Amino acid sequence: MRRLQWLTAGALLLAVIALFLEQEPAPGALVKLLTTIVDYVLVTVTVVEVVLDYLRAPVRRNFLRANAVPFGFAILFIILFAYNKVATASGGEFVHRGYFSVLIVRNLFLVLKVFTRLRRLSNFMREVVTHPAQTIVLSFLLVIVVGTLALMTPLAAAGTTRLGFLDSLFTATSAVCVTGLIVVDTATAFSPWGQAIIAVLIQIGGLGIMILSYFTLFVFRRSVSVEDKVLLSYMLSERDMTAIRSSVSRIIVITLCVEAAGTILLFLGFGSADLTISRRFGFAAFHAVSAFCNAGFALFSDSLEQFSGNVIVNTTVVLLIIAGGLSFAVITDVARSWRIRLKGKLKGQGAGQAVLRVNTRAVLAGTGILLLSATLIIYALEHGNTMAGFGLGRQYLAAFFQAVTLRTAGFNTINFSNLAATTYLVMIFYMFIGGAAGSTAGGIKVNTAAVIWSYVQSVRRGGEKPLLFHHEVSNSQVMNALVVLLFGLLAVMTGTLILSITEKADLLSYLFETVSAFGTVGLSAGLTPHLSAPGRVVIIGLMFVGRVGPLTILSAWSVSARRRTVDYPSAEILVG
Repeated sequence: MRRLQWLTAGALLLAVIALFLEQEPAPGALVKLLTTIVDYVLVTVTVVEVVLDYLRAPVRRNFLRANAVPFGFAILFIILFAYNKVATASGGEFVHRGYFSVLIVRNLFLVLKVFTRLRRLSNFMREVVTHPAQTIVLSFLLVIVVGTLALMTPLAAAGTTRLGFLDSLFTATSAVCVTGLIVVDTATAFSPWGQAIIAVLIQIGGLGIMILSYFTLFVFRRSVSVEDKVLLSYMLSERDMTAIRSSVSRIIVITLCVEAAGTILLFLGFGSADLTISRRFGFAAFHAVSAFCNAGFALFSDSLEQFSGNVIVNTTVVLLIIAGGLSFAVITDVARSWRIRLKGKLKGQGAGQAVLRVNTRAVLAGTGILLLSATLIIYALEHGNTMAGFGLGRQYLAAFFQAVTLRTAGFNTINFSNLAATTYLVMIFYMFIGGAAGSTAGGIKVNTAAVIWSYVQSVRRGGEKPLLFHHEVSNSQVMNALVVLLFGLLAVMTGTLILSITEKADLLSYLFETVSAFGTVGLSAGLTPHLSAPGRVVIIGLMFVGRVGPLTILSAWSVSARRRTVDYPSAEILVG
């Protein structure tokens, strides 16, 4: 029985590889033969497994009732397998339409079965479920895999040519990691269904599949285990596990309300575009989700350049980006402070409890400084260059818009092909910092920069304790901040080095693309659409690392170490 279980796991893993290969627009004879063999092996193993489970059941008449889902999957899989082979043998239009529609349904079931089967079979996967960091990494990988499969279908393509594996993987990763870097034009390469798939991937990537899953459980009043609450508390940085339900519900409600308001405003702002009412509403909803999740995907080929003077569109997108980049913790803390202050004024009481948390003050102060300085610098560098044809008000509006998008939302209202080299360097600095921790933004985060700044100031003052707003910053927070900084620099340098080997461009372009990917910004100097296959793989990896976060990656990668019982002599190393 154990051998059969491992055979099932092996067949499922082969099937995952095969289902990607078989959806290539022009699969070769070897790929077709491989996928056919894997299909027959998989259906045989599935049938044998169900039969053996039935024969080994203590009470066989209760087998179907207790195993309705696995048995139903086996029946459905066999039906789809038969349909697949009949469609392949028939050829013609029958293959290109019905065959691929059923193929994606079969493959989605297949992917889900892979993960559920491996989770049940392997002790390693059972340990992963109790490890929050590893669970987060795997959940993002699962969504990317499913998203890649969905984007490879004819349903997602705008024309008759479907996207290949690598282009679909790149787009799905960019959407789930809310980056916005593209290798094909989102406006022309995808059908409305394909664009809807991207919007769903952006929403899942912005909120996190675990939050959405547990919110569904809360809605249907299903219980959540202690392990699940530990995972959610890790994701939300919520120490009070009794407040998990309210925190998740608050996040979903805030997201839906903000995106709904953004959709209404953008619907009004897109009135100047040549769109029907239904398409205008769809465009408005897509861009509201993309902006709030700091994704930067746009359904206009020029991003938002045609709206550079549109106050409604610019203001709405800017507010959505800022709200998404502040994090839910900051938004709720600000709302709590305002609510307490309002109650205090109504009752004639003081507002002692309305003081904002240190994290909130650090994020708000850092965000304000970054936005103001970036706006002034971009205006100073580009008002006589890219924005020379704009009026004064439009120049400041465009400069402010681009300063905001550097917080990891890759929209643009100015032409990036003519920017000065100094402007690119300035943008790289701001993209590397990014938004707030716990938000939909990327980068090393404003909070991290604030902690590092406090530590530098403490060193400058002669080794005093690091302070932020008259509060001491712990050594562990300083170490975490320095690790994030070092990890970010290492990731960017490694990506830049590899791109300099695989691509033909200048060093500034390599650096800009890698920082944009790591910071999940989505702005491009024009290199990304022309990347080679190895270059695209590098950017995919940087987008994933930037979205999941260095600390989560390192925590997922870590292994339990033995407790040290021996004290070693101190090392005297000259530093600086």
